[in-house]
Amino acid sequence: MNPPVDPDVRPRSNGEPVLARRMVITSGIAALAAIGAAAASSAVFAPAGGTGVPDGASPPRIPTGAKPAPRNTPVATTPTPSATATQPPTPSNPPGVVSPPPTKDPRSPATANPPADRDQSYAQPGAGTGTAPRADAPSEARPAPQPLSQPGGSTTPEIISLGVADNDLTHAHLLSRATFGSRAVDHSELASLGIDRWLGIQLAPASIADPSGDAAWAAFPLSRLSTPNVISSVKEYSSEAARQTGQATLGAQIFSQRQLFEVVVDVFSNLLNVTTPSDSVWATGSDYAHSVIRANAFGRYSDMLHAAIRHPAMLTYLNNEKSNKANVNENLGRELLELHTLGVTSGYTEGDVRNSAMILSGRGVDYKTREFLYRADRHFVGPVETSFFTDENASADGGLEMGDRFVSVLANHPATAATVVRKLAVRFVSDVPPQSLLTHLAEVYLANDTAIVPVLKELFASSEFWSAIGEKSRRPLEDAVGSVRAVGAEPTDKLADGVKSLYWALENLGHAPLTWSPPNGFPDVTGAWLSASQTVARWNLHRGLVGGWFKGLTPPAKLSDELTPVIGQTNAQWVDAISKRMIGRPLSDKHRAVLLTYLGVDGSAEADKGNGWQAPALAALVLDSPYFQLR
Repeated sequence: MNPPVDPDVRPRSNGEPVLARRMVITSGIAALAAIGAAAASSAVFAPAGGTGVPDGASPPRIPTGAKPAPRNTPVATTPTPSATATQPPTPSNPPGVVSPPPTKDPRSPATANPPADRDQSYAQPGAGTGTAPRADAPSEARPAPQPLSQPGGSTTPEIISLGVADNDLTHAHLLSRATFGSRAVDHSELASLGIDRWLGIQLAPASIADPSGDAAWAAFPLSRLSTPNVISSVKEYSSEAARQTGQATLGAQIFSQRQLFEVVVDVFSNLLNVTTPSDSVWATGSDYAHSVIRANAFGRYSDMLHAAIRHPAMLTYLNNEKSNKANVNENLGRELLELHTLGVTSGYTEGDVRNSAMILSGRGVDYKTREFLYRADRHFVGPVETSFFTDENASADGGLEMGDRFVSVLANHPATAATVVRKLAVRFVSDVPPQSLLTHLAEVYLANDTAIVPVLKELFASSEFWSAIGEKSRRPLEDAVGSVRAVGAEPTDKLADGVKSLYWALENLGHAPLTWSPPNGFPDVTGAWLSASQTVARWNLHRGLVGGWFKGLTPPAKLSDELTPVIGQTNAQWVDAISKRMIGRPLSDKHRAVLLTYLGVDGSAEADKGNGWQAPALAALVLDSPYFQLR
């Protein structure tokens, strides 16, 4: 397969800077190669199964407390939403409906011994993004943007008792996984609060004042409009509002104080992927991002799934508005089973897919308002039966409510629990998480009525998480956002310019937020993103960011000024100061020696202030290294 997008394609000619592909200096490449070779011999991070402890460091203390027994799932009454309602009900398994594991038969779409999902099948990079062409919005006055929806979850932080030692190693590991990249201030804050308090605050994002994240959304006003206001603000089929949603998402990933929330939002944006921008979601993409994903990312997956399967963006993206009883479109019915819930290995059949599509028929869109509309005359009437759900009286009048019951059963199914927790574990633990961890997290998911925060608490309390140091690598998005955060960029009146420039750079790397074209979401494993051209493009991006070339994403002061050697500082101490500024910790002795050789200086000699001009090159090499690329 081909790389996600050819990185040699030049960015769009929209006035944003174009990074030269061949600007990485030969000596810098040699230095980075030496760091890589040294890392291979002395282990910056241990391979899977190792301790992952750099030279001279002490391993973290692993929590050993017994895991709590799952509690029973609450049972609610069967919901009866209005036929024109746009908000999902709050359902659970309806009385009398059982959810046994589906029985495999020869009609199953699963192949022999298939991987649990697409991520595990990657051996080479995947396909491209296929975003829609740009289109300018009309110049007339636009409605004021709506207030941002607040993230779910508790508004009162609690102290999470993990029993993990507070030290530089555990702090670096937590920040590398629970944020899009650590800033110098993040290390200081975590050291002050301790792991338990810091994580407790991040797990209650609504309690966190977030002016910098709000500024990122405010810089892209179309991203905050309701569907009716998008329709009145842009030309029909203009992608500008949908594209601004992706750009504002990128801005929030860079600047938001609610970093763990943004990471989890990214996980579920891919699990319930709707390509944004794309033609069918020009008016609805922003509302989908807010009312479906962001509103429920720290709530219950059941609520998120119900919202998605009623949302016009999902319904048009997977063509369900074209489905009717005479000609059932199977796209949504299939992806609901394969991607959003049970997963390809659960053993569902082609008959299940067909019945799933019939159950969801009639869910469509009012083309004038682009809002949800259930059409009873299009709903299949008659008995439906799947491996896990049966309804012998699928009437047109009750078709919407029957679909809600179907979605509830799916959301609470053990196979769906496995799908959801695998996505979270792949993001936070490793490309192939231990089955013991997945089994436990699935039990927590089911015991807590599909609530996501309890799963996150157990994940961060697990020994599997804390022993997985260095077992994930940064994808282009995490690399770019982490680099911006590492240089210390802060929101300014040029924020939109900087975010747009980075967005186009990420589009060329195949990883601009929300732009993955197939319904399976961006891959989240190393093998999907490995190529020589990707690597060189990332190196160039690092040099552009540390050099202050991205207007609106520059550090408060030039790194050459901020990191100029001070009187009495040795060359070795100077290199350590640069490393700590960029990644929160010094390099090992062997790797520090490589950079000293690159500079051509003696580590024990006093640093020459005149060498300060080389600070950006050293900072970029630190970002190029496995210390930053592995997470």
